[in-house]
Amino acid sequence: MSVIIRGIEEMIPLISIVGRPNVGKSTLFNRLVGLRQSIVFSEPGSTRDLIVNTFKIENKKFKLVDSGGFDKDKGHYPTLIRKKIFHTIKKSNLIIFLLDGKNGLQDEDREILELLIKEKKEFVPVINKIDSKEFNDNISEFYKLGIRSFITLSAEHNRNIMELRDFIYLKFKHNNEIGKLNEDDSVAKIAIIGKPNVGKSTLINKLANEDISIVSEIAGTTRDTVNIELSRNDKKYIFIDTAGLRRKSKINEKVEYYSTSRAIDTIERSNIIIFLVDSQFGPSKQDAKILNFIKRNNKAIILGINKSDLLPKELNKPDIIIEKAFHFFPQINYAIPIVLSALKGKNVSKLYKMIDSLSTKLKVRININKFNKFLQNLIQKSQAPVDKGRRLKLYYATQLFGEPPSFVLHCNFAKNIPNTYRKFLERSIRKEFGFFGVSIKLSFKTTRNE
Repeated sequence: MSVIIRGIEEMIPLISIVGRPNVGKSTLFNRLVGLRQSIVFSEPGSTRDLIVNTFKIENKKFKLVDSGGFDKDKGHYPTLIRKKIFHTIKKSNLIIFLLDGKNGLQDEDREILELLIKEKKEFVPVINKIDSKEFNDNISEFYKLGIRSFITLSAEHNRNIMELRDFIYLKFKHNNEIGKLNEDDSVAKIAIIGKPNVGKSTLINKLANEDISIVSEIAGTTRDTVNIELSRNDKKYIFIDTAGLRRKSKINEKVEYYSTSRAIDTIERSNIIIFLVDSQFGPSKQDAKILNFIKRNNKAIILGINKSDLLPKELNKPDIIIEKAFHFFPQINYAIPIVLSALKGKNVSKLYKMIDSLSTKLKVRININKFNKFLQNLIQKSQAPVDKGRRLKLYYATQLFGEPPSFVLHCNFAKNIPNTYRKFLERSIRKEFGFFGVSIKLSFKTTRNE
């Protein structure tokens, strides 16, 4: 079915695939939208009309156009197709400039590039039909176009499609939010975060009790995030399996940069994080950096220490494993730890109970009278800080609505309160009211004692 471009929603980014005939535009279109809508045929010029469909990447929506081949012939149909292509280019927010890596650079390619430059359109150059290393080694001629970098892929064999999807996603990262993971705020949104090959996909498969995410021995198999809605005991959960996080120095492919950015974005959209570390190899500095990011975003944290089945018997003791993990991550000493073997299913079912508990804690409302009484006693018994000869006095506290639990402490001075004392109050509140695993936000406000 062909659809004209008129009437496309203006708020949805419009992306058009443009190239000379038979470069694989329709095959790429079908790959991106996940349908066999566009005609795929070896005869050049199969697509004469504009074919339009929507597709999603994560929480964003896009319109994709499969245009006809940009043919040098001046016959009736090529002329009509060219007019439609010109119109599409003018209306598009991004052009996928598709080239043929098997048959090489052609005059029509140069003509299309000149048109894109003339129209001042933003485009991403993509070399298709890179089906093997042989063709990958022959792409140097495309640099004659004056383009410094390309995305290489094989639409037919689904090779490197994720790299293009990730490019599109990040290009429009701050555009067109089409909804959160779930409109129901009561549904927990759990992101599974960790280094490549730490067992994220294996864990989510075990949680779902079926193979949903790809499981592979090769690090970095999951390059896109996978959102899975599960139901257990009449409760719904949304689990998000993300690409593995690597040190920047180890990111040799653009796709892995995009995957890391996607994982960071996933952290921001979730309210509970299962952070997986490998019990066998231990935590890394990159783990610590990501956890700092999680903490800054005030997320509830479960520290999952995976692959315990691979540890020697003398070291396979939960207390020892947990103590070692917190030694490396003192900044999240409030996280709920759990020793796992996702492969063997050890303790996996316990995660649901932990998630339920954290979901409740994130939304809990404390009896404010009880809270104020506790704080008054705490400040009186502790060595409260002094500023300009004034000792800190607490008048009253209020709790704000929303997640995570947030409190405003009204006092005689709000500035120059040492971080050590802020952390002391946070630890004390967490211990008193059971906020283990949950971040607490404390803010201070100078208020006259009325």
